[in-house]
Amino acid sequence: MKRNFVLTGLPRGGTTLTCHLLNQLPDTVALHEPISPGKFAGLEEEAVLEGVEQFYRRMRRMIRHRGVAFSKPIRGRIMGHGSNLSREDEIRRRETRKVRRKKSEKKVVIEKDLGRNFLLGIKSPGMFSALLPLLKRRFPCYAIVRNPLAVLASWESYDRSTRAGRQPSAEKYDADLRHTLDSIEDRVERQLYLLSWYFERFVRELPEAHVIRYEDVVSSGGRALSVVTPAAESLNEPLSNWNLNPAYDRERMRSLGERLLEREGAYLRFYSRDSLEDLLEKAY
Repeated sequence: MKRNFVLTGLPRGGTTLTCHLLNQLPDTVALHEPISPGKFAGLEEEAVLEGVEQFYRRMRRMIRHRGVAFSKPIRGRIMGHGSNLSREDEIRRRETRKVRRKKSEKKVVIEKDLGRNFLLGIKSPGMFSALLPLLKRRFPCYAIVRNPLAVLASWESYDRSTRAGRQPSAEKYDADLRHTLDSIEDRVERQLYLLSWYFERFVRELPEAHVIRYEDVVSSGGRALSVVTPAAESLNEPLSNWNLNPAYDRERMRSLGERLLEREGAYLRFYSRDSLEDLLEKAY
């Protein structure tokens, strides 16, 4: 049995940091969004599952025989155990410099010794969140979540589809999500609906232990990822909590926080109103 797992989570929620941390571990590779978002759109359920499994098999062959894989790179490489790229701010700084690459340019070097049955994870927040009801049939699945106010502030700070309250990579596989977002005229209302959709997906489809809080990952130096692999108990990375990133517009955070606190949502299963109010207060 091949040791494959699915990694999803909130966009701007800490999944890139999670991949970096997992890649510090021996006999482990975590690939960052290597699959074209529309690759399985329109396929029957079994065809989707077989297509995902085939992709894992292909990545395993490439890694074992050629020492490369498809992944969004940091300096064109998947860093191995002992890398000095340990701070989240460094990861985010490099992420913001990336430009869209052709598929042939997304090949990265895997610089580590691996056994035949190494642990392989693939991250894809939008697509894999939409496909969770299928993927959980064959793969262990995990989601990274983050304080919802910090997520909204991050969405506002980056020129991405989420700033417009859209997530095409998820909408390709969830027609109800696409139609609902189409019907919401207010951009922030779309963001709030999309945020709730993600949390509801994780609550409904995953065991609670498989939903991992970004804040716990940071405060534990990565050890909170031991639910994915016991090897993560060895992590002790110096990490910073970016929920109050200086790039976030504080006035915008207040407006978003007020709207967030007006409603109920599945995110309250993981973040109390007190935690939302506390972050909002600290923003000033």
